[in-house]
Amino acid sequence: MSEKGFTVLIVDDDASIRRLVTHFLKKDGYEVVETTTAAEARKLLGTIKWDLAVLDRRLPDADGAVLAKEIRSASAFQAANYIIMLTAETDQAHKIEGLDLGADDYVSKPFQYGELLARVRAGKRIVDLQKQLIEANRKLEILSVTDGLTQLFNHRHFQDELARAFENATRYERPLSLAIIDLDFFKKVNDTYGHATGDVVLKHVSAIFKESSRASDVAARYGGEEFAVMMPETTLEDALSFAEKIRTRIESDPVPTDKGPVPVTVSIGVSTVPHPRIQHPKQLIEDADKSLYRAKKNGRNQVQADRRRRESGGLRRSGDGTAA
Repeated sequence: MSEKGFTVLIVDDDASIRRLVTHFLKKDGYEVVETTTAAEARKLLGTIKWDLAVLDRRLPDADGAVLAKEIRSASAFQAANYIIMLTAETDQAHKIEGLDLGADDYVSKPFQYGELLARVRAGKRIVDLQKQLIEANRKLEILSVTDGLTQLFNHRHFQDELARAFENATRYERPLSLAIIDLDFFKKVNDTYGHATGDVVLKHVSAIFKESSRASDVAARYGGEEFAVMMPETTLEDALSFAEKIRTRIESDPVPTDKGPVPVTVSIGVSTVPHPRIQHPKQLIEDADKSLYRAKKNGRNQVQADRRRRESGGLRRSGDGTAA
């Protein structure tokens, strides 16, 4: 049985024990990293990915149990790890102390290598289960913040992220922009082509939002055919340029479907802080919504922002490329 990808760290100053343990572990297919002192182990722990550690209780520069405690409390400690302590001590209280400090298992010296390997295998089973649990929790966390159809963030997560970003922007007086995007006449798409094709359209434009956004941006399905993109460290002028790029790309890129290419356009409202009338995330959303409403009222397929900020807002372009 190969255990490739599962790394065992051996910390023991006895060269003969290290050599034999390494031999049997590698023969069993494990990857092995050796070190002789607690100081060397501390350096390694922050630089390598390891799964299970075999620590001697009596190291030349430290108590192995103390090292185990350090590993458990270190910020770099990974949740899916297992520690086996080697000890020549026979006192029960001594072993209890080691377990309390961070060891998961004890093997008394002198030991049979077959027993140590069996305990390593048992530790691996526990680590594998821990990894599976961590991965399952990670997937659940992603599902909890993701819109199932578009794979963008969902409304609730977007609101949470906007609240955090707004607080940071206000505290440090940094720009924060918001674009709210609505698909024009989307009901007509559903009525003409069917809801399955409508879903294809939603997924297609969502992919454009995701591709066009930076890693620091937050793109979300805000509701139905409405989307939102939050842009930290982005001035109104830059947000308008981003919105116009999105609008132009969607207009010039009909959505391929099994019913044929479906033309789509979007209307976009943009708002930015700092702004003297915006003191709360809800007000930022309301301001962007007003601009979106104006874009739709003025004929759709255009980008709009607060008229009173025209001088500092850069260009606001309509669908035919003229300034709005």
